Amino acid sequence: MQRLAFADAMSYWISAAIPNDQFLVYCFAETGLSMTALADQLYARASRIPDLNLCIMDLPGTVDRPYWIAATADRTQIRVHEQVRTWPECLARLGELTAEQVSATAAPWRLHLFGPLVGVPRSDSAGVVVVLQIAHALGDGRVTSQIARQLLASPADHDARMSQTVGSSGGEVRRIGASVLGLARIPMQVTEMFWRGMHAYRLASDEPSVIGGGGFVPTALNRPSGADRSMRVIVVDREKLTGPRDSIGAAPLSVTVAALTAISVALPAYLGESEGALGVELTVGGSGDVHARNNFRNVGIDLRVDVGDVAERSRLIADAVAAARRASMTPARAAARRASESTPAALTHWGVRQFDITRPPASVTGVTVVSSVDRGPDDLILGHGRVLFSTGFPALSPAQGLTHGVHGLGDAVAISVTTSPEVMPDVDRYVGLLTAAIGAVGRGAVRDHR
Repeated sequence: MQRLAFADAMSYWISAAIPNDQFLVYCFAETGLSMTALADQLYARASRIPDLNLCIMDLPGTVDRPYWIAATADRTQIRVHEQVRTWPECLARLGELTAEQVSATAAPWRLHLFGPLVGVPRSDSAGVVVVLQIAHALGDGRVTSQIARQLLASPADHDARMSQTVGSSGGEVRRIGASVLGLARIPMQVTEMFWRGMHAYRLASDEPSVIGGGGFVPTALNRPSGADRSMRVIVVDREKLTGPRDSIGAAPLSVTVAALTAISVALPAYLGESEGALGVELTVGGSGDVHARNNFRNVGIDLRVDVGDVAERSRLIADAVAAARRASMTPARAAARRASESTPAALTHWGVRQFDITRPPASVTGVTVVSSVDRGPDDLILGHGRVLFSTGFPALSPAQGLTHGVHGLGDAVAISVTTSPEVMPDVDRYVGLLTAAIGAVGRGAVRDHR
């Protein structure tokens, strides 16, 4: 039994108002096994992965943060979607599944199997798709990618990685004991919250950039998205996105910067806006020895659409991403996080519940969200089929009706688009603009689209 870190508890509490399950999608070549056999194989693996044998235990009155307790994986958590036969049908079904969130207090993950499917990118024949749907409290993009890697590792790697075991959950006695301990913590937490808050305020006074930030003016994309979802995926070779090394050996763009540059071309072309700044809300992974499963920050990155030379624009975007990473680790911001972590759970939970998701924002951190995760080498195997690529679909929010996922696996990079018919009724027009921009960025042939 382990107490949730502050960031993980926040993710869990926020999910009640804004669903935030992650959908990690892995596409494989034909496996040579039946879907039932694959489901049985994956269940056997899941039952031996500690992170997939957990659930959340709430405490009465939120006297403290919830706890992770042991919970045995169940075969019913693996679902085979036999009626889905094509890749577009798979994406449509995934859009429907976003409305069926997992219960972190009962079973914080599900596994969806689709196949054999026709039309899977990078496949000349039928393919199989595995989707790990997982509560965000269980981990950020990096952590959940490692969980998926354990689940989908080749048989030789699998035996070496599954040596941990999960202990007993403890029952109601542990709930009572944790509640008593939580009540005892409150006076100390109030004192720490006050002193750490004062310390953070003093540091912020010397570092004005920590406070505020004007954000960006909302666009037609920054509104509630309704229940329906539209999902698309563009899969490219890494070099076709980032470009090769040039004649003097300079390194190509990073995957994240290349994707942001392509979005900076496609987004204003779609919106038809000739004036005003456009930015993205980028997830930036944290560093250091952090016990939280969720260790990332959301930062606003100006796409610099005012700069006509897109090569220069790329350099400015890269500088902004690097600066945002540095800024997230300044002493003032670290102190502010420690002050937040000292806040008693009941007060934090109350604050989360007061957030009005229906109120239109005066400004947004980004017109769209971009989540970029490197999911490692393409050495995963399912049955007899090797992995082709991996993708994911960052959740929409009431303030952002368009998100992008950027996921690398080996040499394949998948850029996903998630929106809704209410926000973007002509999603394929945007995908076409983004596809053209990706190709142009990789060739170094981008011209100003304003």
